Amino acid sequence: MVAGKEGCPCTNEAAALSSLTERSCEVASTGEPGVLFKMGGYCVPISYGSSKCLLHDLHNDPACFVDGDDIIPPYCFRPFCYVDADVCARESNERVYRSDYFNIDSGVDVFYSYSTCNSTCDDWLGAVDGKVEPVNLGQITIKANIPRYVLPMMYKRDPISNEILNVMGSEYYDNSVPYEGVYPSFAEKIMKFSQGDIKNITYTHRSKVSSDLHPTSSFTAAVQDIQDGLVDMSVGPFWITGERLLMSAFTVPIVYDKVFLVIPKPGADEGFMKQVSKVLQPFTYKLWGLVISIIAVSGLLSVWFADRPKARADHWPRLRRKKMRRKKRAYMRLAVDSILEMGTFFCSAGVGLDPGSNLSNKLLMFGFGFFILITVSSYVANLAAFLTQKTMEGSVTSIDGAIARGWKICAHPVFVKDLELAWPNGKFVFSEAGTEFYGVLDDYINGKCKALAIGWEDTSMDRSFLDRLCENELVYTDSMFHETPIAFPIRQGLAAGFSHWMLQAKRNHNLVLQAVKDEFATESACNVHFSAENIETSDYDPIDVEHMALPIILFIVCSSLAIIGHLCERRDMKRGRSSLFAVHSQLQLVVDEPSHIPRALRMGGRISFGKGRRSTTDSSFRSKEDDDDDEMYPGIHGTQTLVMEEQNSGSSNFIYKKDDDVEMPPSIHDLEVEEEDDSFHSIGRPHFQTGRSIGFF
Repeated sequence: MVAGKEGCPCTNEAAALSSLTERSCEVASTGEPGVLFKMGGYCVPISYGSSKCLLHDLHNDPACFVDGDDIIPPYCFRPFCYVDADVCARESNERVYRSDYFNIDSGVDVFYSYSTCNSTCDDWLGAVDGKVEPVNLGQITIKANIPRYVLPMMYKRDPISNEILNVMGSEYYDNSVPYEGVYPSFAEKIMKFSQGDIKNITYTHRSKVSSDLHPTSSFTAAVQDIQDGLVDMSVGPFWITGERLLMSAFTVPIVYDKVFLVIPKPGADEGFMKQVSKVLQPFTYKLWGLVISIIAVSGLLSVWFADRPKARADHWPRLRRKKMRRKKRAYMRLAVDSILEMGTFFCSAGVGLDPGSNLSNKLLMFGFGFFILITVSSYVANLAAFLTQKTMEGSVTSIDGAIARGWKICAHPVFVKDLELAWPNGKFVFSEAGTEFYGVLDDYINGKCKALAIGWEDTSMDRSFLDRLCENELVYTDSMFHETPIAFPIRQGLAAGFSHWMLQAKRNHNLVLQAVKDEFATESACNVHFSAENIETSDYDPIDVEHMALPIILFIVCSSLAIIGHLCERRDMKRGRSSLFAVHSQLQLVVDEPSHIPRALRMGGRISFGKGRRSTTDSSFRSKEDDDDDEMYPGIHGTQTLVMEEQNSGSSNFIYKKDDDVEMPPSIHDLEVEEEDDSFHSIGRPHFQTGRSIGFF
């Protein structure tokens, strides 16, 4: 929106007007707060005259509201705004006047200027003196140019095929080929209702030199021809901008164009990661963290409850006196096993309880089972809806959201000052192609931006443009950059007269632009309006394969890791080593300190019976002599179990017994048999029972 010339900008005097409490009032048409111009005068909104070059009187002065064929004062069509008199006097050559609506003793000093809006105050000063000149145009013939083809706003037909053209060729410069479309038809109707005051409107093209002066906008180039005196008027959807207002006057606004944010259609491009994330959406991330924490804590507690080293020492008095240490790697493996087991319980919505487990573990499983019951039930109840819906989460649907994410926004170059002033933190890419909004769209397709600023009036009826939006899955949002009045650029001397007939046609014949648009109505192949309802899914949409992407991926990953672990276990078994991937019964949880075990015995020790060092004859047993140590360390392989058999005489023999149900580790380092007082004794003999295994894991 126009804010005055450089050196004499428009100012906001709303605060000054609202300070006149004795003149406060309410605007009848809108109900907004206002101020009376002189006591007993008419009420205008407190925004009157502030910030922008507008036809403030046309919308607020009762003298401009006339019926029938009464003359509308010419000043009603002159834009002006309030300014800072000191700044204008110092920085510019613009004419500034003090408003006589406010007495000097009122304490409010308000100054206005017409020239900063490229207008003239002559009509207003004449009205103040009681001189209101008629606005008749005198049966004038107006020469108007058309900036470009915009379907169905203005276009030509092919002279031979009679086909509607949307690309300008040589026929554009041929004045014998007539123009058609919404805006030429609207201008023709105004001419018809002028009762002969406007005799004729002839159409022509814009000059080629104007395109060289304004390569980024054919509309601004057309206004240049008015300033240069080549034409009287331009016909088309022209925005009233600061640059153009300095070149030409404008008629009263025909319509107000809104520039909307255009974005990729939410839900139209749901990629792989977006589908995967839907599995997690029934719960918040905070709740998922709690679930994982409870699974991990339950697994660790389960390992702790199952480990009872004190009870083991009670059965082995000699071991109780020895310094023991735990194997950290084995316990870490048990912890991982237990956590994975708890995770399996959670995913299968149940728990597996060992009847032989202790009371602590049973209590733990009871609490964990109840947690699983409530959590899984809540998750399953909401999962289907989240999997099938096309969510908008993470989609940008507003200007603030696009700017906050640092998105680049493609826009028309005519909005450079307006957008940069209103959105200083925005990243805008202004098209330099000179093809209006088609150039803006091309910039988006070429990857220069993630969103667009598109005017509705120029594009809402252009089926070719709308189809391209559909092809690229783009939609208009309700988020508006700004609203700009659309009017006809026209020579200063003709602005009041043409505007007069525009208003007369509207009041007497109900001529509005929308009525003409209805005559050229067209429909797009798809809906380009953003609506949350349009992307929601039915409650009965089936769950497809892509909805289960995350569980499938997790199953594949876990299966792959399980296969790798199994291969590692087979490799270690072939090499005769203990594997961290083996079953629990093969893990060594406690060993003597290294200083108590001869190095040779760690490789698979010998068995001694008494001082004679008798060795077993079992072929599966490995034994090795060590002259410095009289202790016995059995090395049990395969499925043989070392047991004690009590004889009738009270003596004891150690034998190996096949046990297909027990898989023993390659070596056992936490058992010891010694002799005392020249006779053989077993450690912890009072606690032995016939046929009971010595080692346990």
